Amino acid sequence: MSASPKIVIAGAGIIGAVAAFELSRAGADVTIIEARPRPGEGVSAASFGWINAITFDPENDPSIYALRQQAIGSWAALEQALGKPLPAHRQGALFWGDTRAETMVARDRHREAGCDYRIVDRVEIAELLPQLTLPPEAALFAPEEFALDVTATARMLLKAAEENGAALITGTEITAIESAGGRVRAVRAGDTLLEADRLIVAAGTGSGRILAPFVQDLGVEPSPAALVTVTGNFPQTTCITDSPELEFRIPKPGLLISAHDVPEGSDPEGTLARRTIERTRRILKNTGELAVRSVQIGQRPFPIGGTPLVGPVASLTGAYVAVAHPGVILAPAIGARVCDLVSGRAAGSGLQPIML
Repeated sequence: MSASPKIVIAGAGIIGAVAAFELSRAGADVTIIEARPRPGEGVSAASFGWINAITFDPENDPSIYALRQQAIGSWAALEQALGKPLPAHRQGALFWGDTRAETMVARDRHREAGCDYRIVDRVEIAELLPQLTLPPEAALFAPEEFALDVTATARMLLKAAEENGAALITGTEITAIESAGGRVRAVRAGDTLLEADRLIVAAGTGSGRILAPFVQDLGVEPSPAALVTVTGNFPQTTCITDSPELEFRIPKPGLLISAHDVPEGSDPEGTLARRTIERTRRILKNTGELAVRSVQIGQRPFPIGGTPLVGPVASLTGAYVAVAHPGVILAPAIGARVCDLVSGRAAGSGLQPIML
């Protein structure tokens, strides 16, 4: 990046962190503003972090499926640029449906879309998941898929951005955007006025509030998701597993992490804790005494149209939005697109342009 524009990024979750790292290493003057006391404490903290295409039906959105397929390579390139290993669970992934026929239909759809996942039988499934009570007849296996510790990854990227000269301000909300002639001029964060040539809004469900004076309706809905951590007798690290009963991984002996949608009711945390314990006991054997260590609930930002909102704000020159689901999987592509847009290069991330 030949010039050094002053760039403010709203949000220090995984998307904001990737954008900050990419822009700072390109030579931009970057400041990241995070409303929470520490970065990565929003929806990133409740993310399962699975970098995958295996759970996505390619017929739903072929372009997003293609980006999911590319995500493993995109994260590998980001890791190489970072120069150190990302905090990741790298044991591959298994997926199966309620019946063998359902699993085979999923295999065929992936194959037609260009991804030929290997079918593994009951014997191999038992080798991959020796603690499984009743292995299914067949499953899809993706040896290269992995899961990130999303909060740790965001903080690692932000630390690298700071080493590149970026500034990180936490515990402070953006309360106003100042403009002149329809262009971003400054951002007010708490009592501080920050000069800004570019503003990237990557604040998840809070993005609409920040842009409200310029965008009547950003078109993002909150969708709660939960991460439940359970301790017990889990003697070895296993592959990431998406079964009809439980989506889980065991990142280290003694610790199981499970992803869930959030149930309705007055006590979703209690319901999720009980549900996870019950299902873990059903599908895994010899688990010993189980205890819930934590239940984290985050609000995923769902663009109403389903398409990631990554692009310029038509009503405010110099402002960009970067909001998507799945944010973790697509974060490298989003970071590349934002960097391209801010620098004026042709966008090559594979994301379609969005004008808001």
